[in-house]
Amino acid sequence: MSSIDSSITGLLAAQQASLSSNISITVAAKQLDAYRQQGDAVVSLLEGSVQLSKEAGKGGRIDSVA
Repeated sequence: MSSIDSSITGLLAAQQASLSSNISITVAAKQLDAYRQQGDAVVSLLEGSVQLSKEAGKGGRIDSVA
């Protein structure tokens, strides 16, 4: 009877480990998605800054007297 109990215990432990692994992978994937969204937002801000700096009349002259 004890060999059956240890087999069941081993099976339950393996299932628990698999579940924990799946949860960890899911959480990591969600974090990666959030990091990608943040990166996209930063790129968007930088692209907006570049567009503003390219506006006509900007950056063409330097005030060396100030």
